[in-house]
Amino acid sequence: MRKFYFVTKILLLVLFLQFAVNQDLYAQKDSFFTYNNNEYYRNVDDITAPGLPYSHGLSEDYQLEAPLGNGLLALSLLGAGYLVKKSRKNRNKKNNIKIIILGMMILGHGFSAEAQNFYFPKPADNFDGNNMTVYGQLKIDGEFADENIEIGAFCGDEVRGRAFIIKQGSTYLFFLTLYGNTNDVINLKFYDHSVETELNVGGDYSITFSSSSTDLNAGAVNYYTIKYKFIGTDKDWNKVSNWQLVCDSWAEPQNATQLPSSNPKMIDDIIVAANLDATSDYIVKDLEIISEKVLTIAPSASLEIIGDIANDDVNALVVNSDINGTGSLIHNDDNVVAKVNCYFDNSSVTREWNADWHFISSPVANQTIESFIPTEENYDFYSWSEFNSTWYNQKKDDSQTNEFYTDNGFDFAKGRGYLVAYENEGYKKFSGTLNNGDVTYPLSCSTDGEFVTEKYTGFNLLGNPYPSYIDWEAEGWTRDNLQLQTIWIYDDDVNNYITYTLGGVATNGGSQYIAPCQAFFVKAASAGNIIMTNDIRTNEKSSFRKNDNENIFKVRVNGVSGQDEIAVVKGDNDDVFKMFSLNDDAPSLYINKGVGDYSVVYIDDENTLPLSFEGGFAKYTISLSECGNAFDEIILEDRMTGEKVNLMTESYSFIYNDNDRKDRFVLTFDNSQQTTDNDYFAYINNGEIIINDINGDAQIEIYDLMGRRVYENADAVSNVSTYGYSSGVYIIRKIDDEGIKTQKILLNN
Repeated sequence: MRKFYFVTKILLLVLFLQFAVNQDLYAQKDSFFTYNNNEYYRNVDDITAPGLPYSHGLSEDYQLEAPLGNGLLALSLLGAGYLVKKSRKNRNKKNNIKIIILGMMILGHGFSAEAQNFYFPKPADNFDGNNMTVYGQLKIDGEFADENIEIGAFCGDEVRGRAFIIKQGSTYLFFLTLYGNTNDVINLKFYDHSVETELNVGGDYSITFSSSSTDLNAGAVNYYTIKYKFIGTDKDWNKVSNWQLVCDSWAEPQNATQLPSSNPKMIDDIIVAANLDATSDYIVKDLEIISEKVLTIAPSASLEIIGDIANDDVNALVVNSDINGTGSLIHNDDNVVAKVNCYFDNSSVTREWNADWHFISSPVANQTIESFIPTEENYDFYSWSEFNSTWYNQKKDDSQTNEFYTDNGFDFAKGRGYLVAYENEGYKKFSGTLNNGDVTYPLSCSTDGEFVTEKYTGFNLLGNPYPSYIDWEAEGWTRDNLQLQTIWIYDDDVNNYITYTLGGVATNGGSQYIAPCQAFFVKAASAGNIIMTNDIRTNEKSSFRKNDNENIFKVRVNGVSGQDEIAVVKGDNDDVFKMFSLNDDAPSLYINKGVGDYSVVYIDDENTLPLSFEGGFAKYTISLSECGNAFDEIILEDRMTGEKVNLMTESYSFIYNDNDRKDRFVLTFDNSQQTTDNDYFAYINNGEIIINDINGDAQIEIYDLMGRRVYENADAVSNVSTYGYSSGVYIIRKIDDEGIKTQKILLNN
């Protein structure tokens, strides 16, 4: 059985003054009741009062399980009332005033969260600062009283607590924290500061306890949840004036004095009574969305609901995305309806390659594929077949008898990924019941058969099934049958695959966090299931960390058609297979070991690796993107020109033709190599030598390896015909305003 946690005086004071008035009463008047020698007491377990038929401590009998989230546990008391006799001249008539204690509660603050370890037990007897709080609601019967009445709680002659009565409408409230020890008897006294007189208290008073009532009656044990109600007109979550505090039925709504807490130990309930935008990271207990109101989670934000969600409108709970990312929603409730807007960027339409490809998956159940099929003639929607490493077009054409080939009929399969391209950028909406709980997806690994392609055997395209980010490093995965603990995601920004391997090795900016609506490849070693659970969900979106591994270096190539990257790691692990871009013109870097192509390789004693390159006809630049302290030099050798550069101090630019050799480069990482300083400005294309980067007045000269000048032109033309030249190596000499530069070039005539 869980126990209650009774927080310190300061915490409760802040919590409850939100329901009273925002003023410092102690600063307005001096207390008549003073603490004896300023001594503080702790460990209040029992409390009795005049006329109490029996006393009962806050023991195991009253340590109930606290509901999820933040709230108040109230042991409510009801007495016959104190008769307060006070003399005041009023037309020469004296009146007796009776203060009736309608409700008095001993309060403790409790919080818990199922399976999330947010709950703290009740402190031990020696816990410093333990206290109990009495909250009373008083009404005046008789002559109107002012707000100068002070209540003192006494144990004998020692003051154990004091407070001034606070007026709210026709009701007078007092908030009193009591200090004491087990079996202390507490008596209450009143003092009227308007006449500087202690009030006489008479009448019988009794307190009884019960643990079975659900209302604030005599002897009730209740848990009251403080809820924040959004009533603003500007959708701003972070503005205090947009919030009200409500507490079930026993207190009128009050203006909030602070924002709802996202501290896991102080989580609040949220009521959305006006359109609201979540623009940061928040955690709430229960969420209720009032009819016709909308809660929108911004692309940069996250919302975690650890309790229940009350929402009947699929358009009332919205997760948005943009070019920079997608909002994140974590929940534990089944049958929650919402809308997830997935943004498809098509920025590459303005570049020099085809329209962007996107890996997608559905975060909702029973989402139809039809609404995601591109209508444009040259844009399609594909599913992946591991059996023969083939993309199958799901778009209907005249040759198909079925509208879609998906194995889930007309709907997205839960946990499966797809490939799509659209002519125009914009949003696609996933609407319906959000996926929640365990997701099991079958993996295939075809090792024989007529159509099996060995290169991509075991590659299965999965999809994030949740409306939140998921963490590849989390404990909630079951993936024992994977050959590699690696994910491959196609990134349209680099026009290539990004990778992330368990433990932190990534290429092309890969991350352990997988976005909502995002699909990803895994490689299975055998057929079986991969299982995803709620435990893999996260509010994190980017690792924002630089790999501090001193045993790694990364080499990157950039070109007009995208970028690619390889990683070399000193250590013992499985090499990561290279997945090639969906676009033949995109640059591809990889290391071929004779048995396969790899984007991440692990080395032991090697100091040389072959570096292969493929791409479209264009100029490219190779550079070092990351390097650990274990490497002194990273030498790149161009086997076609013989040039060598130290990538730790400079980059290397080159022109690539379709007929160039793929194994063009060699990486060497020791201290014995010498480098040369060359800037490549010429290349061969369609029978012409193309001269780039001519600055001002210039002269072009061409020499053969015998030193004979075979061409000279003082007008610095940008292209020279190779007609009549013999095959072989030539030296191009460019003289312009920036100086003299030379370059070797291989001519195959």
